[in-house]
Amino acid sequence: MGYKPTQRDIVIIDFAPSKGYEIRKRRPALVMSKDSYNISTNLVIVCPITSLDKERPFLVPIYSEKLHTSDNAVSKVNTLQVYSLDYTEQAQRRIKYVDTLDEETFYEIAQKFLQNFSFAV
Repeated sequence: MGYKPTQRDIVIIDFAPSKGYEIRKRRPALVMSKDSYNISTNLVIVCPITSLDKERPFLVPIYSEKLHTSDNAVSKVNTLQVYSLDYTEQAQRRIKYVDTLDEETFYEIAQKFLQNFSFAV
């Protein structure tokens, strides 16, 4: 087996096939899941990265010299969209490592990400 994603990795992954409002194309994403989850399940939990020119509280800007857009727009992690995807070669999602996000920015993203799962106990 090839590349095994780790938490905080910025990757390029194919989101297709998809349905409805789901992302349909190959694009960058941030790995949110723990390494132990990724290894034991062959799945990876990611949030897509966009270059939309919008200011929204759930879009967190990130900076990576290795992640470029055609118009030099700021890349942002969309913490409202959460995907669990098979990253193995058999799934044909063609996952590719790009960079590793710094811890401080990752924890800011993780806080917003966890707000999706605020359960009343």
